[in-house]
Amino acid sequence: MGLEERWTDIDKLLQPAPQSRKELHERVVQEIAQARYEFPTPELASFRTFVNVPEVTLPVTTEAGNELTPDIVVVDTPGNLLKILAQVELAETITEERAREAWLPYAELPDAAFYLYVPVGYGGVAKGICKGLGIDVYGFRTWRYTPQGLELNDISEPPGIMTALMPPIVRKLLRGV
Repeated sequence: MGLEERWTDIDKLLQPAPQSRKELHERVVQEIAQARYEFPTPELASFRTFVNVPEVTLPVTTEAGNELTPDIVVVDTPGNLLKILAQVELAETITEERAREAWLPYAELPDAAFYLYVPVGYGGVAKGICKGLGIDVYGFRTWRYTPQGLELNDISEPPGIMTALMPPIVRKLLRGV
C-alpha cells in the first residue's frame, strides 16, 4: 500500500488487529479481577474468584444444563455457590447480538449479581441495549486506561453493597424495578 492509498480509508488503518483486541481484552479482564474481585478477603473468607480468560477455569452451568463462561466468576465455597459474574466488553462487542448471546443468560442466572464492564463512552449504549432487551444488569461499570493505569467507574449502583448477596427478587424490589 503506497502513501497515496493510506489516506483513502483511514478508519481501516486505525482499527486494531484481531490479536491486539484479544490481548487488550485479556489484560483488562485480569486487571479488573485484581482491582474489584480480589477474593478471599478477611470479611468474605469463603469467596473465591475465577478468571475465564484466556482459558476457562470455572464455567457456570444454567438450570437448563448450558455451560456459560463469563469473564470473571466469584463463588462462595464450599459448594461453589455462584455470587458474582462480570463480563468485560470492548467497543466493537457492544451489540444487541452480543447482549442476547451473553449478557441475557448471565443476567438470568439465579442468586448472582451480574456486572457489565464497557469502555468509557459506551455506558449509555450498553444501558440502552439492556433496557430494550429487558436485561437486568446489577451494575454497569466503565473502564479506560490513563497514564496512572486502569480506571474503573461505577455508572450505576444498587442501594447497598450487601445487596449483591441478596436473591434477585429482593434486588429488584430494592431498585424499584
